[in-house]
Amino acid sequence: MEGKFRPRSTDVRVNARRTVVTHPQHTRPTSRRRSVLASASAVALAAIVAVSGSSVPAAGAKDPAAPPGTAVYEAGTDGYDTFRIPAIVQAADGTLLAFAEGRVAGAGDTGDIDLVLKRSTDGGDSWGELQVVGDNGPNVFGNPAPVVDRETGRVILLTTHNSGTATETAIRRGDVSDEDSRRVFVQYSDDHGATWSDPREITAQTKEPDWRWYATGPVHGIQLRHEPYAGRLVIPANHSAAPPEGSADTGAENKYYGAHSLYSDDGGETWQIGGVDRPEDGVINPNENTAVELNDGRVYFNTRDQNGTSESTRAVTHSSDGGASFDQPYQEEPQLPAPVVQAATLRLSSTALGAPKDRLLFSAPKGPARAGMRISSSFDEGQTWTAGKLIWDGPAAYSDMVRLGNNRVGILYEAGVDGPYETITFARYTTGQLDAPEPPEPPRRVTVTPDGSGHGNDAEVYQRAALTEGRFGQALDLGADDYLVVPPSESVLGAGGTFTAATWFRTDSPASQAIMWAYGVGSGAPQWWIRVEPGSDRLRALVDTGSGSRSLVAPGNLADGAWHHVALTRSADAVVLYVDGVAVAEADNIPGSTSRATSIGVYAGQRPDGVNPLTGQLDELYLYNQALSEDEIADLATENAGPAQGQVLHLPLEKLSREMRR
Repeated sequence: MEGKFRPRSTDVRVNARRTVVTHPQHTRPTSRRRSVLASASAVALAAIVAVSGSSVPAAGAKDPAAPPGTAVYEAGTDGYDTFRIPAIVQAADGTLLAFAEGRVAGAGDTGDIDLVLKRSTDGGDSWGELQVVGDNGPNVFGNPAPVVDRETGRVILLTTHNSGTATETAIRRGDVSDEDSRRVFVQYSDDHGATWSDPREITAQTKEPDWRWYATGPVHGIQLRHEPYAGRLVIPANHSAAPPEGSADTGAENKYYGAHSLYSDDGGETWQIGGVDRPEDGVINPNENTAVELNDGRVYFNTRDQNGTSESTRAVTHSSDGGASFDQPYQEEPQLPAPVVQAATLRLSSTALGAPKDRLLFSAPKGPARAGMRISSSFDEGQTWTAGKLIWDGPAAYSDMVRLGNNRVGILYEAGVDGPYETITFARYTTGQLDAPEPPEPPRRVTVTPDGSGHGNDAEVYQRAALTEGRFGQALDLGADDYLVVPPSESVLGAGGTFTAATWFRTDSPASQAIMWAYGVGSGAPQWWIRVEPGSDRLRALVDTGSGSRSLVAPGNLADGAWHHVALTRSADAVVLYVDGVAVAEADNIPGSTSRATSIGVYAGQRPDGVNPLTGQLDELYLYNQALSEDEIADLATENAGPAQGQVLHLPLEKLSREMRR
């Protein structure tokens, strides 16, 4: 296929900062705007991400308030705004190869993105200069999926490319040409990652004609050891498909995501499409997946469920023919709850290879948002999993792992203090560290405001929020860093089906501000929220179950410094948004729960990830596990008189007190 991604001749340029493989038509400036990474206190961080536990000290860790390990890539360095999408393998000579995407202009998935590499020859103690393994000019060169051929020592690298102006949504809708869409390339290194061949396109071998979105990995591939497929290379991959002919769908719907495998029996020279999961509407929608070989020769595949109907966000399947087909469609894996995120699996030890025990590892954030990186273990070939060792309780996202011996593992993971994309960090752990029990969470002193519903759902109040004159009695006055959290009790999570959420708010800030936000955060995650958006002259609410969503809009600028009452109801038939006691927007209901597979409760004054802070006041916050009628909403708005039946939360916001809590 001709086009902008056709391999071109390259030369190597070395400067004081990094080694760069450049194409003659495009060279990278040696420096760009550097990001300034803010710091946050451990107390505030624990409150924002709502996770618990202690991180384990690791080799290279210097600052206990930063992700443990060595920051291999840091945002704002080496000419890149952000680094994302880690993948790691160990070369035949022991060199560690840490791949990533170097994103030039920002953290987004579109634009000028290079495939970069750093190497370590001392087991991860130190890392060499940045190398640019692939550069498509202003376009995307990403999704690293490396694998090492143990017979030849060759490192084979699969990547996916597309035009820098083509978004994932446009590609999934079929609105871009084949040339600008997702295309697959392979290249290799015969000197343990020091130099690389030109990328060679293999799209025709790896992508079916009706597939639109496409991604290799992003995670390490594997080479099989057991006969009859010993020596085969297997790479996890994923795709989206075009909708059936005549369908009203665009193809951008999440139900068209699927996962598949690629395999090669000739050392990566040629590739074939192996197992393919072709999801129908209403079933698991596998996306980024990962693979590990089991002792019985089967290949275990673990995937994220891209907003399907499963209660868990993870799903698994197996292949009994070396990845050439899947034994069954992906099935839900509830033992490994995580946000919708890429994860990694790894074979650490095997009794079939002489180790005293079998051990598989799984790495992913434990959630509820992209936070809390953990490593879970299975000692029975993936049938059961431990809850996992929490290695970083702050923001974290994608990860990959590398075996450093039967009893040691390295993890390369996205993590930061204020956000998950500040660094890509490498840390090492022994099995003793992974197996050590978590220390008990120390008690902490928090500010609490009482729940008047009778369910005991007292809210925790952060940071310096204070009481002020309200719409009815007192109200909570919030600065830019202030918010409240209602923990995810059984009664609060029980309002994930039919519900009513209501409160009074007042603000004159021109920024978008979260009024109430429950259960999840991020595109497609089960959640509901209400947000005032003065810049768009509207107030907006969203209800999302993961299998569909409804967005409701109330036009007009409500950030006018006056008190306004807002309520969101969800019945079996409809979702309705009310402003000042009057219904202003309505949509048909969607199936599913907004509170499934979560450990987030209800936030007021900001999103669960700290975004969209409210600068203003809140008063009389309610949550019901049923949809109130129009007359009942009017009574709430005018008289603050809500029915007792179905009420699971009422925060009058009349009192603040200090308590010790775990």
